[in-house]
Amino acid sequence: MKRTSFAFAGLVLAFFAGNVHAQSLPEGVTAAMVQEGQQVFSGAGICTACHGPDGTGAIGPDLTDAEWLIGDGEYETLVAQILTGVPADEATNPLGAIMPPRGGAGITDAQVRAVAAYVWTLSQ
Repeated sequence: MKRTSFAFAGLVLAFFAGNVHAQSLPEGVTAAMVQEGQQVFSGAGICTACHGPDGTGAIGPDLTDAEWLIGDGEYETLVAQILTGVPADEATNPLGAIMPPRGGAGITDAQVRAVAAYVWTLSQ
């Protein structure tokens, strides 16, 4: 059973990596960063709590469409926004929920950059 799970996970990662290479990534962003960002988004970054497991939104906004409610969706803008968070006076959700700096998680600067790389790919 485990062998099948690992094989499936390998296929998913290969497919995802192939899709990342198919698009032009921002300067300084690698496919490995995007893959790490996906893992942090779903794990230690606790991003799924507000943005949902697929980034389509829950309490937080949809990250998969072309409409950015705050900022322009560019990679460096996303990095800055994740680092500083979104205060209540800028929150665009009906609940007025904030996004604390680093999403409220203790993720590193490198992990923030990886999450931003992954989030950037979601809307491309």
